[in-house]
Amino acid sequence: MNQPVPPPINTLGRFSPASSHSIRILPAVVSASIGEKALHWDHNELGIEGMGLTLRIAKTIPELEQLREIWSLWCEGPMADIDYFFASAQCTAGFLRPHVMVVYRDGLPDCMLIGRLEDTQLTLRVGYKTLFQPRVRRLLFVQGGFLGNQSQESSEFLVSGIVSCLQQGEADMAEFMRVREDSALYLAAREKPNFLRRGHFLPVEEHRFVRLPESFDKFLQSLSRKNRHEFRRHEKKLTDAFAGQVRIRCYRTEEELEDLAQEVDKVSEKTYQRAIGAGFKADVENYEALRVAAHRGWMRGCVLYLAEQPCAFLIGNHYKNTFHANFMGFDSRFGKYSPGLHLLLHSIEECFEPDRRATEIDFGGGDRQYKRAICNQSCKDGPVRLYALSFGGFKLNCLQSGTSAIDGCARKLLLRSPLLQKLKKTWLRWLQKSAGPDTLEQECEDDGSERRSRQPSATMSRLEVQHK
Repeated sequence: MNQPVPPPINTLGRFSPASSHSIRILPAVVSASIGEKALHWDHNELGIEGMGLTLRIAKTIPELEQLREIWSLWCEGPMADIDYFFASAQCTAGFLRPHVMVVYRDGLPDCMLIGRLEDTQLTLRVGYKTLFQPRVRRLLFVQGGFLGNQSQESSEFLVSGIVSCLQQGEADMAEFMRVREDSALYLAAREKPNFLRRGHFLPVEEHRFVRLPESFDKFLQSLSRKNRHEFRRHEKKLTDAFAGQVRIRCYRTEEELEDLAQEVDKVSEKTYQRAIGAGFKADVENYEALRVAAHRGWMRGCVLYLAEQPCAFLIGNHYKNTFHANFMGFDSRFGKYSPGLHLLLHSIEECFEPDRRATEIDFGGGDRQYKRAICNQSCKDGPVRLYALSFGGFKLNCLQSGTSAIDGCARKLLLRSPLLQKLKKTWLRWLQKSAGPDTLEQECEDDGSERRSRQPSATMSRLEVQHK
């Protein structure tokens, strides 16, 4: 079993306040009936009681370590993993302290919500144009950070606790990174706070994933005949053009991390996404996230070489039974050969190997053609925001909600106008020429441990069989 990740930078001590403000993780004090709606702050224990539940908020690293066992047991996604949380705390500018909310029922942990308090500068955009950059004090709850019993009752209780924190002046706003639209937490956050506390015109995206069958052959069989034909055609085109010059290198370990970042950056730096501040960047935060993943054995990084030139990459993590998609990109000089698709099929096939078997692939938010062709499950999710009832909170709500409304209208107009779509493509091509080739980015995560090089021919032969 892997040991916890040792912190490379000794800065955790700054998150430990004086003992008079520390939080003891105590059993719940059931002092109210389940139907009772009132909440009150227990200033001595820094907790909230009501509805027969007790809420405690862990605000120091030692208190989080007390929760490690139950946290790790409940966690289903790498973004909410305790070691990733610690690593992110060390390299995120403006991080002030943890804010992990634990609900107790009958003296036992019932659920928790993983978050942090930060002093950060928001970037409010319409399209690619930045309009405002307000500085705020924010409670940020990480993606996949609602762990344990995710009932409506627990969700409403947590939302009430967050509202109480905002009332106490701890932050200007609270934000959930991505919450499923059909979840109890989304419903509670959208309905329980009053109109002035809620964010409005929030974007909701399609979130697609694949439930994998027993074998890669059955996965190929599940695709439509048309898609199998297209995949086979692109595969054949690539292998014919680069016969004997197609190679995939896989990266698994911390020792390979620097090589992976350098090779991926060779592709990513030439893309228009890099020109607009998106896509993969080998910055401190991404590097530290990869370090944690490699240390824990989650990381899978793959680079496709054509004639010894890196032309496509895929970086992901295998966390428990799910392969989460993080970054995927290709050099558009090789675009007619669809190298990104070639590498994606290779990575899907790896999910069926016994030593890194996954039952699901999560492609994250956004709706692209390749996702529609491959995925068999989907949901809708997006951010949720709550604001303090103060002048600063009201002003921030107006700025964010107003910008979000304008951006949403602009996107709908763009989708309905062929002329505007053409102008956008022309502009993106100009960015691409000024920066280099194009990239298709995505998010994925899966497990791996050793480095390998492979001539990817098995996938093509199986596609040929399935096509016939």
